[in-house]
Amino acid sequence: MGHPRRRPNLLPEKLLAIREFLNVGQADMSSKLQSEILSHSRRQYQIEPARVSQYEKGKREPNLFVLIAYARLGHVHMESVVDDGVITGQFRTRKRISLRHVITTLL
Repeated sequence: MGHPRRRPNLLPEKLLAIREFLNVGQADMSSKLQSEILSHSRRQYQIEPARVSQYEKGKREPNLFVLIAYARLGHVHMESVVDDGVITGQFRTRKRISLRHVITTLL
């Protein structure tokens, strides 16, 4: 019945990196994720702070809505978040460059 999907090994690390980059705690991150999901999908989606911890520890895998919200909040491409070919060091560098570009563009 097909092959099981491979789980991205670096996903928890990258989700933590996004939260650290935003400089917010798990409670604030859960609020930001909920707001982001609501603003783009018009869906109420409850995310407890403990769920953010589970995502970051690899105990639970976020659904597509949550992954998209993380990517949008971190100003990174979704592919960078889920692709294990992009290692965390490169991911953090891409985020800095991306955010620097956004700030420069706004100025």
